[in-house]
Amino acid sequence: MKTAKGFTLLEMVVAIGVFALIAAISYGSLNRFLAAREMISDRNQALRGLQITMNLLEYDFRYAVNRPVRDGFGDQESALIGGQDQPLGPGELVRLTVNRSDANLVATPALQRVAWRLDDGVLKRVTWKVLDRDQDSEEFVRDLLTRVDEAEFRFLTYERERQRTHTEWLGSDGLPMGIEFLVTLNNGRQYRRVFELANGS
Repeated sequence: MKTAKGFTLLEMVVAIGVFALIAAISYGSLNRFLAAREMISDRNQALRGLQITMNLLEYDFRYAVNRPVRDGFGDQESALIGGQDQPLGPGELVRLTVNRSDANLVATPALQRVAWRLDDGVLKRVTWKVLDRDQDSEEFVRDLLTRVDEAEFRFLTYERERQRTHTEWLGSDGLPMGIEFLVTLNNGRQYRRVFELANGS
């Protein structure tokens, strides 16, 4: 009779130990890979939001027009308002009139009122269907950039052959020549962009 050969207890213990060691190394590598993947995904999402934000800002300022409007109380409101001490809504940084007809867009009003707002760390773009609003005019809010610590607009003019920077703009003198946008994210990164206004003076 032939005796059946099998694994000894010692061989089984060694095999299980080797398998456990390989599994532990593999789990650590997989964990690091998943963490790196999540970090890259978060960074890509943040960059995508930043790119969309910059594109929309450039679009709004390129088609900004010097057209005052009426606010919800019927009072005249300048074409462009910006700065913390100006009569803006809560969290609003800048509000302006945009001429959408120059953009060859279909099914959008020719003139539109647009505002940029910072609310609980989220930079938002706000639009209204009507140019001269009522108190109950519906606003359409689009969240664009998250994890924002600070956001600021500065208004650039050219006077007596010198560039001047203003932190406030009431729009009584029309539109500035350019607008500088500065944003600081909660990871400490700061981004700066200057936009030229085609209809600026």
